[in-house]
Amino acid sequence: MTRRKFVRIAGTAIVAANLPMVLKVFAAGDSPARPRFGGLTPNDRFYVTTYGVTPRVDLAAWRLRIDGMVANPLELTWPAIKALPAIDETLTLECISNPPDGHLIGNARWLGPKLRPLLERVRIKPGAVYAALRAADGYFTGIPIDELMRHENFLPYLMNGAPLPPEHGFPLRLFIPGKYGMKQPKWITEIRLVDRPFRGYWEQRGWSNSAWRKVNSGFFAPRPIVGVAPELAVATPVAAPVEVWGWALAGPSGIRRVEVSTDGGRNWHEARMVENRERYEWTVWKYHFAPRAAGTYHLRVRATAGDGTVQPAADPQEGAGMSGQPRLDLEVTRG
Repeated sequence: MTRRKFVRIAGTAIVAANLPMVLKVFAAGDSPARPRFGGLTPNDRFYVTTYGVTPRVDLAAWRLRIDGMVANPLELTWPAIKALPAIDETLTLECISNPPDGHLIGNARWLGPKLRPLLERVRIKPGAVYAALRAADGYFTGIPIDELMRHENFLPYLMNGAPLPPEHGFPLRLFIPGKYGMKQPKWITEIRLVDRPFRGYWEQRGWSNSAWRKVNSGFFAPRPIVGVAPELAVATPVAAPVEVWGWALAGPSGIRRVEVSTDGGRNWHEARMVENRERYEWTVWKYHFAPRAAGTYHLRVRATAGDGTVQPAADPQEGAGMSGQPRLDLEVTRG
């Protein structure tokens, strides 16, 4: 059975683009420096991918266990989780199945305790090399100890100020910033330290075992005409000049640069990064397009990660995510 068969997508009512974005409408007095796109994705518009069905978790019976090759096994109840010091982070989550300009991506504010202090409490034994992660829905994945111990990792229970919705992992999920969602289990119930590599459900089926996020990007606006089959697609009509808005995201190195081509990739022009505050949050970029003549223009986006990795012209899905340059055709008339 393929991963695609399992994927369930939520939020199809997200404006015409079906993208998880927030369009901020400016009232008198609003700062002109605030971006019109990006921001936080509302919980009910945040994408959902699911291994199986959303489990019904009994909060009174739920536990998070940290066990295996540890000196002090730990079992945490919900009140114990809530009593831990919490951090508040705005982070972007992306599915490994998300294509360039795809909608399996969202940005939210997450709150929960850091993971590393809990791992230090259990005292991992010498010889442990991996952690087997399990969730209430039966999903499982694995991660090397050194990646599990990263200071950025945490266990959020709030999403945009509200308890995690059931489809997003209530009561608790794991966040390992910079990785695709398949390595960040929802409804987490166990972290078991083991003495050999542990391959997860999707990894056993040929998907990436590291799942570090590739550099990716897409358009917020303009957008292709909705409801038209790809083979019948036509250029999106716009009046010049037009502000082209989009997003870009990479792994732990963040985004260094975003460029736009309006001639199918022959020439490139630097876009302005409107928001590029945090390496784990999507960058919002804008490009002012003012062609001298009406006609059809073939736009591409090329993002560069902080480590110098450049988005290639094409990157087919081979189980490790996709990073090809997104494309958009515009039919431009003079305004």
